[in-house]
Amino acid sequence: MEKRIRIGLWILVIGLSYALYSVIMNPIRFNKEKNRRSADVIERLKHVRKAQLAFKEVNRYYASNFDELIPLIDTGLFTIVQRRDEELKFYNKLYREYQLKDTTYIDTLGFASIKDSIFGENYNIQNLRLIPHTQGTELELRAGKIKSGSLSIQVFEAKAPKEEYLKGLDEDLVKNASKDLLVGSMTSAKINGNWE
Repeated sequence: MEKRIRIGLWILVIGLSYALYSVIMNPIRFNKEKNRRSADVIERLKHVRKAQLAFKEVNRYYASNFDELIPLIDTGLFTIVQRRDEELKFYNKLYREYQLKDTTYIDTLGFASIKDSIFGENYNIQNLRLIPHTQGTELELRAGKIKSGSLSIQVFEAKAPKEEYLKGLDEDLVKNASKDLLVGSMTSAKINGNWE
């Protein structure tokens, strides 16, 4: 009888030890996987920011959806210009003397592909819209204008909800120990991400 109790206690100790180990290791494993996935999502959001800045340079406003953004990045061209400031000497008839005049010359040197300039030749631009580590879920992209004093400022926001890029992990830890990742803002004129 005493031997059965000892065996039972050993089984109980081993079971409790395993349960304690699991409780301790679960957040550690979660954080490791969360950091890995977050790094991939942040990299994608940085690409969206670069694409939006290029889109704005060409169009003077941000794209409000990926169907508008991706075609321009894929096939659009940057204009490469050179600006030169020179002083020209001219004769002023009123003062009857030679004077210097500042002149700016802007020369168009050529054109370069937006996609190749920003991402490189082999980048799959269609993946720009997708959240990494999901089954094809798209980033949430919005754009618009806000008032800042008497100015109207173009803004955009791209967001990856934590429930999407952390899908399959412990739901309680997803709710309490993580955040949505986003770049830009619809309420202020900033283009940095919430991880910076």
